[in-house]
Amino acid sequence: MVIAAEKQIKLSNLAVAAALDPTQWQPFLDEMGQVLGTRVCTQLIGYDQRTNAAPLAYSSGYDPEILQLYETHYLDANPFAANFPNCRIGDSISAHELCPPERLQRTGFYADLLLPMEDISGGGEAMLAHDTSRMFLIGGNLRAKDRDKYEDDWLRLCVSLAPVIRQSLEINRTIAGLKFEKWATEQHMLGGGTALFLVDPSLGIQYACANAESLLETGTVLGCGNNRRIGFKSASAQHRFQAVMRSQAGGEGNALNTWRLSDDNGQDWTCRAMGVRLGDLDVAPFGALFAHSISAVLLALRPDVATPSLSLELQHALGLSKAEATSAIMLSDGQSPAEIAETRRVSIYTVRNQIKAAMSKTGSRRQSDLVRKVERHRVQGGW
Repeated sequence: MVIAAEKQIKLSNLAVAAALDPTQWQPFLDEMGQVLGTRVCTQLIGYDQRTNAAPLAYSSGYDPEILQLYETHYLDANPFAANFPNCRIGDSISAHELCPPERLQRTGFYADLLLPMEDISGGGEAMLAHDTSRMFLIGGNLRAKDRDKYEDDWLRLCVSLAPVIRQSLEINRTIAGLKFEKWATEQHMLGGGTALFLVDPSLGIQYACANAESLLETGTVLGCGNNRRIGFKSASAQHRFQAVMRSQAGGEGNALNTWRLSDDNGQDWTCRAMGVRLGDLDVAPFGALFAHSISAVLLALRPDVATPSLSLELQHALGLSKAEATSAIMLSDGQSPAEIAETRRVSIYTVRNQIKAAMSKTGSRRQSDLVRKVERHRVQGGW
């Protein structure tokens, strides 16, 4: 059977549309399941340990009760899954190659899921991506009695669509990451170029932007090892970060903490940790894995610009006095007026007056507006 060109084009266009709008994967799979002229239950599944833009799980044609049974009892007992790694990227593999019928038919997976849907033990999949951190595949199940007539055509269809699906998934991943990074940077007010991590209660890194991955590779400030658990080189910094994590995990509200540290090269860094609940993030690229509210910590790191040069920049650009610039910088570093007063050995009233004067001169209605202006100048002179 030769699939009509217009059907191929329609499927490709649907996959391209899903690049910018992941909800379009559903109509893509619906259409893909009808293109052969016989019913095929389709699926686009996978995981990505680096960004957790997964588990990606779109399907079409399966009985909803069967899907629920799979989620409840067979998610970790899929006899096909053991041989997914045997399929090379871009190639297809049939269902019978993934699990021989004589073995499959002895499983509860077959008896409870496949047999009730007219024995949909045929079909197969094509591997889209597979490395140490992620795997994605496109595939489907068709009735065993239709194998001889339709299975080869199905596998060829999966292979022919694999490149455009793979490209669209990469775009999904990039867009989701950029949206999250923009939101996270705005929350931390540390400017562009900040190294951003999202860390779960076990200290596992659930998300790391490109700058964060580069920082992990250098190992000058922190690392993670093969288990992707974050670890500062400084014991005091690690202790402080774990305290923030415990506070957040204990339900004490959204923790917020800022501190400074120096690496082995003498570079000073600003670290800012903020508690979040993953289920509340509508900009996060974490999908169904974090559909419920799990406490986590958003960690941002950025190398400091020398304070004297930043102070001079603020004095020149914003018209601040030296004292006003100093208080504004320390406020931007996350210190409270009381902490600033203690560090500078002046009264808190003096610090408050300096901050008010800096806000007035910069047209800032709130302290956060002043912090943003300071950070903008800090970033221009830093990264």
